[in-house]
Amino acid sequence: MTRRRPPVATLVRVALAAAGLATIAWMVQRTGVARLHAILAPAAPYLPLAAALEGVRIACDAFSTRQILGAPGRTIPKRTLYAAQVAAHGVMGVMPAGRSASEAAKAMLLSPWLGPEAAVAMGTTNQANVLVSSSLFSIACLGFAWQLGAGALLVSALAVHVVVLFFAGLGMRVGTTHPRIEGWLRARWPRFAERTHAFHAASRGVPLVALAPLGTMVLGRTVQTVQYAVLARAVGIDVGLPGAFAVQGVNLVAAMLGVFVPGQLGSSELVFAAAADALGTDAPRAMSVALLAHALQLGWISVGLLVLLTWRARAPVQASFNGPVRSPPEG
Repeated sequence: MTRRRPPVATLVRVALAAAGLATIAWMVQRTGVARLHAILAPAAPYLPLAAALEGVRIACDAFSTRQILGAPGRTIPKRTLYAAQVAAHGVMGVMPAGRSASEAAKAMLLSPWLGPEAAVAMGTTNQANVLVSSSLFSIACLGFAWQLGAGALLVSALAVHVVVLFFAGLGMRVGTTHPRIEGWLRARWPRFAERTHAFHAASRGVPLVALAPLGTMVLGRTVQTVQYAVLARAVGIDVGLPGAFAVQGVNLVAAMLGVFVPGQLGSSELVFAAAADALGTDAPRAMSVALLAHALQLGWISVGLLVLLTWRARAPVQASFNGPVRSPPEG
């Protein structure tokens, strides 16, 4: 019997995760365990509040999904939708390009209520909205970073973040709704023509720029900003309103730069340490913000993966993204 080799993509994921963990170990060794312990030990009382804020942010993502779905979204029980979002959050924390992977997982979990093409359309619309809302929120982070005199590097990185994410998100929406692109795809892969049409028709059920879901995602970023302000306070960084947005700006830049690293392990710590001067602190304290964020993330990832592994969707139905769902499952 020939032994199957692991897929290249799996090997790359493992290698990136290992590199991230090695980076954290190197940074901890360089900083000193005693120094980090002195910073992190007093932070423990802040963690329950920060964890609760993460739960609220996840709820904002779930509600944004419900808004995107319209009438079919209202037929999905709220606890089921929130559970699907928590499971997707778990996937996001362990996969490279985590947001795309998480939306794919959520689409799979909710497909019994929506139908596969509509569920995938929901996922791609969510992904585009995440990019656009992050871009819009980064404008505020950029403004406050500029006000604080955070330095050209952070301000420039945020400016790039604004432009790249906005056009990437808008491009996704155009690509999934434009009839000419649909026609090209159907001509190129005719055997998938029916599914391609169903997917594009479902995507066109949402406006090109849907203000309500975008607003909810911006609200989620605001909650996350409060969360990172709590973490910064926990490690002894004195942040007011401008400082809170600057810390969030560093987090958004770190997420962009470490997009292919599972959970941004190591990459977040490096970016925060590099941005210490911009945040008005030293590298150990700045790095500690990322370490605490990863500790919280580990807890939510564990819960999310547990939900995913124990997921049981009942009474699957085929539904239309543009119309009411028939006979929705209970629970």
